[in-house]
Amino acid sequence: MRTPHRVAFFDTDAMRIVHHANYVRWFELARIEWMDTHHVPYQRYVEQGLHFATTRVEVDYTKPARFDDRVSIVAWLAALGGASLAMDYRVERAGEQLVSGRTEHACIDDEGRVRRIPRERREMLKSVLAAAGDENSLRTG
Repeated sequence: MRTPHRVAFFDTDAMRIVHHANYVRWFELARIEWMDTHHVPYQRYVEQGLHFATTRVEVDYTKPARFDDRVSIVAWLAALGGASLAMDYRVERAGEQLVSGRTEHACIDDEGRVRRIPRERREMLKSVLAAAGDENSLRTG
């Protein structure tokens, strides 16, 4: 799933490059877009009193993005547990990788207690993950 983004001036810092923290924000934009397209809108979880709290973020910076660059944030489901999931990301400019990363999330309720991802939704996510694995093995095999 590719989410296009045009780098705004406010995304940049005094060195005129995208501030490192903004990549995490972009990951979130891509994650929500991914859920809307490949799973269910995140809002449906919220309506049930469920959320995906971020428990870990990894970002590897290779090259900077700059003001007015057109980038794509590529996101995909990387791992799934009973009450957790992980997403991987790549930020690209014209097909060139600038940043890669991963976020990990725990499914929690409105009170912050860890909850299992509802069975039906977990099964949907499992099928997406399996299809992605098949697709990746075809690309690398």
